[in-house]
Amino acid sequence: MHKFFYFILILNLLVFIQKITGQNDDQVYIESLLNNLQYAKEDTGKINLLIGLMNAHQYYNTEEGLQYETQAIKLSEKLNRQADIQQIKWTVGRLYWRLGKFDQALDYHREALALAEKLGDRRSIHKTLRSIGQDYADQGRFPEALDYFTKSLEVAKEDGDKDAIAGIYQLFAWVYENQGNLTESSRYNYLSLKIYEELGNKQGVALTMSNIAYGYEMLGKDSLALSFRYKTIPILKEISDKPNLSITYTEIGNSFLKKGKYEEAFENYFLSLQISNEINDKYSIGISYMSLGKAYMTQSKNSEAIDHFLKAIENLNAVSAKQKLAEIYIKISTCYTRLNQYSESKNYLAKALAISNEIESELLITDYYGGAERLDSAMGNWKDAYSKYKLYIHKREKLYSDEKINMLGQMTMQYEFEKIEAAARAEQEKKDIRQRAIQYSIAGALAGVLIFLAVVYRQRKKIAKEKKRSDELLLNILPQEVAEELKSKGSADARQFAEVSVMFTDFKDFTQISEKLSPAELVFEIHSCFKIFDDIITNHNIEKIKTIGDSYMCAGGLPVSNTTHAIDVVGAALDIQQYMKTHLEKRIKEGKEPFEIRIGVHTGPVVAGIVGVKKFAYDIWGDTVNIASRMESSGETGKVNISGRTYELVKDNFRCTYRGKIEAKHKGEIDMYFVEK
Repeated sequence: MHKFFYFILILNLLVFIQKITGQNDDQVYIESLLNNLQYAKEDTGKINLLIGLMNAHQYYNTEEGLQYETQAIKLSEKLNRQADIQQIKWTVGRLYWRLGKFDQALDYHREALALAEKLGDRRSIHKTLRSIGQDYADQGRFPEALDYFTKSLEVAKEDGDKDAIAGIYQLFAWVYENQGNLTESSRYNYLSLKIYEELGNKQGVALTMSNIAYGYEMLGKDSLALSFRYKTIPILKEISDKPNLSITYTEIGNSFLKKGKYEEAFENYFLSLQISNEINDKYSIGISYMSLGKAYMTQSKNSEAIDHFLKAIENLNAVSAKQKLAEIYIKISTCYTRLNQYSESKNYLAKALAISNEIESELLITDYYGGAERLDSAMGNWKDAYSKYKLYIHKREKLYSDEKINMLGQMTMQYEFEKIEAAARAEQEKKDIRQRAIQYSIAGALAGVLIFLAVVYRQRKKIAKEKKRSDELLLNILPQEVAEELKSKGSADARQFAEVSVMFTDFKDFTQISEKLSPAELVFEIHSCFKIFDDIITNHNIEKIKTIGDSYMCAGGLPVSNTTHAIDVVGAALDIQQYMKTHLEKRIKEGKEPFEIRIGVHTGPVVAGIVGVKKFAYDIWGDTVNIASRMESSGETGKVNISGRTYELVKDNFRCTYRGKIEAKHKGEIDMYFVEK
């Protein structure tokens, strides 16, 4: 009794020390376990304390957790506690996994799996199968990882363990993300999020939202990504998940960095580093230094960037975080290229390529070609640079196509629709209960009806609000008329339009400009211009069709035919021309790379409709589209070039200058005009 009182006194004292010294939760918890261990008898309670100490060290001084293995195993064998031995083996495997020693982790996890199968402990079986899958995935052995995750999923489904199923879906998403398959990654993340929300699992919701945010970032949807990140912070703080809180602050910093808001970016990076140092977590420390390096790199402070990248490598090497190491090697290579230290740049690129091929990551291989193209360009190896640039563009377009962005948008929309339907079903159930209550209580019938009507009214308003938000998501993908047709009958018919006007824009020397700007600067510049273009064509009643790299395509006269489409499109083209002229003067004045544009317009028949069945996109086809593209490529920078057919429709509204018959690739000679307001 006296010993127990003494232990409680020590524990309370440790909590007090934490408050006045700033010790973190892990330190206090570990010290409380160690104090309790001093008075523990040689029974199962002591085994649980030893396992608890090993688990507590996973994210805090990981190597120290291994020192309790021998003592725990000996006591478990003495007491013939096979289930405890299985748990110890699994926990030691996780410690080795956290240290990046995946071969040792696999050995322990295989032993743990054999014991779990012998004991018939299904929960331990699927948990250990998951861990083996993670061991393989972190080595880049994705087929083996998916095999073990699938086996684990089968066990979890047989047992009806929804929490485990959601966790495995997250792991599937993680593997597909590493393979560059962002569509499948997002699909599994949304499956996971739906289950975690149903279960009220706050940590699961936070981690899945963070994964979804990453998918949005990869596809250029930074605002959506940032909104998801901010939603996770209060949850992670509430559950004291410091490793993931640190990573979240890093990702928020990355979003500000893309926008050029360096002060906010550094503020979040230093918050992340502070938290990761508190828990002595090598992985999150490495990520924090990596992000600081990116910030200095974006500001062209290449030496400072390299210093921080090397600190990141030191920490990430300790946990064998191969993917992140390859990312850093590519960034260090870029810094050395800028410093004209080509030998060092080449050396780091070779390291990055070796890891990228080892773990078969399309994302990293794509970034490698971008870095290799920059190096060859700096060295004057133009032929090699051009070859690598083509590979880079090809792989990047494959990874970040408009189709994939639309797929992700559709997944988000479907997720919102399902939430609305669930709310409607819940309301119907409430309605049924209230109706029965009215039948059983004649005296209170009138009051019951009034209450029921009030609730229905509020719920209908709520559902209408949610439906409006979902409709807005759908309208961001499809024209209104097509969206209404799709909602009413589940499909939309392709339509022939006798005459529409199609506009193409393209930036001059985009390839050369992209070599001189950082990826973040390049994407920000294109996004800024295309956002203005979106506003302009909306004002002129024109439908945006798609963007293809740095090219922008739109059309007037559809999905509802009109007689003003040519005037509308040419008017919009001239507004875009004026904006780009002002924008060009501003960039030149600021000493930045100039962005000049060519614009082409042609009028003629097209076919328009939805591509695909489930993952759809609105598009147009026909020779009119090809000729409109030729109008752009056959024009001159800073001017709007239109075809003879378009000229016939707008000649009374704009001043046009005849250029003559000009050869267009694969189309022969075409009458062309420059048009002015």
